[in-house]
Amino acid sequence: MNCMHITGISIRNWRFTFWQHAVLSLVLSAVAFSQAPKNGVGDAINEIKQGQVTPVALQRIARAGAVEAVPLLQEQFVRTQDEFLKIAIASALVRLGDKGQTYWDFLESHAKEAVQNDAPFPFEAQGGIVRKQYSREFLEWAKTNNLDAEAAATAQMRTLPAEVTFLAVTGDPRGLELLRKAMSSRNYLIQAAAAKGLARLQDADSVPLIIASCKRAPSEAAALIARSLVFFNNAQAQSASETFIRNREVLEELRKLSKEKGVGALF
Repeated sequence: MNCMHITGISIRNWRFTFWQHAVLSLVLSAVAFSQAPKNGVGDAINEIKQGQVTPVALQRIARAGAVEAVPLLQEQFVRTQDEFLKIAIASALVRLGDKGQTYWDFLESHAKEAVQNDAPFPFEAQGGIVRKQYSREFLEWAKTNNLDAEAAATAQMRTLPAEVTFLAVTGDPRGLELLRKAMSSRNYLIQAAAAKGLARLQDADSVPLIIASCKRAPSEAAALIARSLVFFNNAQAQSASETFIRNREVLEELRKLSKEKGVGALF
């Protein structure tokens, strides 16, 4: 499971298990993918051929560098009417080596909209996370913008962070400035996704930005954002990760992943 494909989770479940799902989506997804069976790529390509286009299949293809799937993915990009899947396909094509502007521009435009979104975080109040109800500020924002609170929260907790993740996972340096800008987002999941993207790029100059975001965020959100710091070969980043990730077991597991798989373990 990752934040690209958790569409089966209802907004009510998000209220009670948000941080559990966030941790799974932003940290542990790489483990599941790396343990996929060796024939997983072939199966994924066959699924796409049969019209069963899913972010999981696209992830397997992209991680394997299966460039033979490029014509098939290009065809599906044109064919599908699902905007979310179009973004996922564009991301996969960039990861498979496409250097043109068509897919990148599509991917970047959606990520940019997510980063520019000014909604307050749905479950924040008095500097902390409120799991069981929307914050008053978020409800007022939704009302002011004539949006249904449930639909708006779904976008904030799932759609928008996924759009940033699809760009971040590419490791394409064209996304550097946008990912840096995302560290100022009001959405902590967007910040966490962007921080992973910056770690993927190994942009050491962005470490202070990530640390600053951790300092501004509630402790639970800070711990999530700070996970990216573990993957920088940087003394400042490593020291800060110890400050914000207070669960030593989680910290050690992340260090193990970083040592064994490098930035490949980020997504």
